[in-house]
Amino acid sequence: MTNRMPGALRASGVSAPEGAPGRPARPRGSAAPAGCGHLGQEGPAGLLARSSFLMALVGRAARRLLAEEAAARGLKLWHVMVLCALGDTPGLSKAELAERLGLSSADVARVVGDLVAAGHVTCARDEADRRRTLTRLTRRGREVAAAVDVELAAVDDDVLAPLSVADRERLADILALLSEHLDAEHFGLRPVRRRPASPRA
Repeated sequence: MTNRMPGALRASGVSAPEGAPGRPARPRGSAAPAGCGHLGQEGPAGLLARSSFLMALVGRAARRLLAEEAAARGLKLWHVMVLCALGDTPGLSKAELAERLGLSSADVARVVGDLVAAGHVTCARDEADRRRTLTRLTRRGREVAAAVDVELAAVDDDVLAPLSVADRERLADILALLSEHLDAEHFGLRPVRRRPASPRA
């Protein structure tokens, strides 16, 4: 893979922050435009000074790259989410998948149905509790999940290419903290699973 983030940012219609590769810095002594909300605006004011907006911008680009990798295997992001969740914790009920991934029960049922039809997962009664139906990866599903995980790591490398190993570790800690904050206080999101940084040699 090559680093595609600059193009992703350009495709969003938002200029790169000052000092970013491909964008000259403003000459010293020049005044920053006043006001906020102007996407092309330079300087500390405006949307490009807002961390939440920058996270949304980077997140949109990252989501597109992830979706492209999933689509190459005939999958959607929700399929990948379920495969990865079952790779982490074999044998989950649909209710547990819905809670873990922040999806509705109906959405999980559709996604699991797609994966069953593709031969990636099976649904069977729990031997310890016949009232529960557990979803598990098949051998083919485990192979696909392992391959997808490698591809997702490559997307990480694309998105995080400008960062050092130390910066990636700090970013992972910060994102985990924010996820826990949102999970506890706002949107019912599941905390992110931290994965080790793996920059390319």
